[in-house]
Amino acid sequence: MKDKMLWTQTAAYGLIFFGVWAGLTFIPPKGEYMWEPWPTTIGLIVNFCTTVLFTLFVFLTARLARTDQTFPGILATALFIILFCPGEDVFFDRDEAALMELSSQCIVPFFISQYNRVSQKNFHRWYLLMLLMGVFCSYTHNGITIPLCCAFVWLAFQRHERFFRQACWPMVIGVIIGTGLSIWRKWDESLNMATDLDAISSVTSIALRTLWDTKVFVISLIMTGYLLSYRRGRKDILYIFRRHYVMTLCCMFSLITLPFAPLGVENAVTGVCFFSMFWVLFLSQYLVTKYLKRKI
Repeated sequence: MKDKMLWTQTAAYGLIFFGVWAGLTFIPPKGEYMWEPWPTTIGLIVNFCTTVLFTLFVFLTARLARTDQTFPGILATALFIILFCPGEDVFFDRDEAALMELSSQCIVPFFISQYNRVSQKNFHRWYLLMLLMGVFCSYTHNGITIPLCCAFVWLAFQRHERFFRQACWPMVIGVIIGTGLSIWRKWDESLNMATDLDAISSVTSIALRTLWDTKVFVISLIMTGYLLSYRRGRKDILYIFRRHYVMTLCCMFSLITLPFAPLGVENAVTGVCFFSMFWVLFLSQYLVTKYLKRKI
C-alpha cells in the first residue's frame, strides 16, 4: 500500500514538474510574438529553478493540507495554487521576481509543517538553526509575519506551563524577533497606524474593498457561511479548526489585525488571501473526503 502511494505521489509531482518546465520552455512569454523554443542558458536555469520551486510549493502545501494521498488530490492542489494563491501572477514570469516570490511562498508551509513536526520532540542541537529559521520566515514575508506571530504568541500563552519543554519554542521566539524587526523597520508608519483612528478606518475600508474583489476570500466566506448554517457543518468547522489549529489561528489573526496594517495595506491583504487559500483548501479537502467515504 505504501509503495503504491509512493509511486502515485512520484507520478503526480513528476507530471507537475515536466508540465511546468515544458510550458516555461516552449510557450512564449506574455507580449512576445516570436516563438523561441530554446531559451538562453540563463533562461534555462531560471526556468528550471522556477519549476523546482513551484513543484516544491505544491509538495509542501499538499502535505500540510493532507491532499497528497491521491494522484487527483496533488494535481488539484497545484491547480488550486495557480487559481487562488496571492502572487501567482508572477510565478511564471521567467525572472528573478518569480524566483523570489516562489521562494517566499515555500517558506510558510515548510515552516508550519516543521513547527507541527517538532512541537513534541527534542532537538537541542538544532535550536539555533530553528531560531534563525523563525527569524528568516517572518522577516522575509511581510504578508504573514504579524498573523503568524500573533498565533504563536497565543499558543505560547495557552501552553505557558509546558512551552519551554516543547522543541518548537526556538521557532516561536524567532518569529517574534523577525516580526519585531519588520515593525521596527517601519516604526513611524506602524506607530501612526496604531494611534490614528481615522487612518485605521480608512485602511480598513480600503482593505475590505480590495478583499471583496479577491476570489479566494469571497469563496472562503461562502463556504464557511454555508457550513455554519447547519449543525453538522458547524461540527465539521470545529473538526477542521482543531486539525489545522496553527493555520486556522493565522487566518483569524490576519483578519483581526487587518485594520492596523502596520506593514502596509497590500501586505495585510496578501496575508488574508494567503491564509484564506489554505482555509478553503482545508475545507475542500475535508468535504471531498467525506463525500467519497459516503459514496463508498
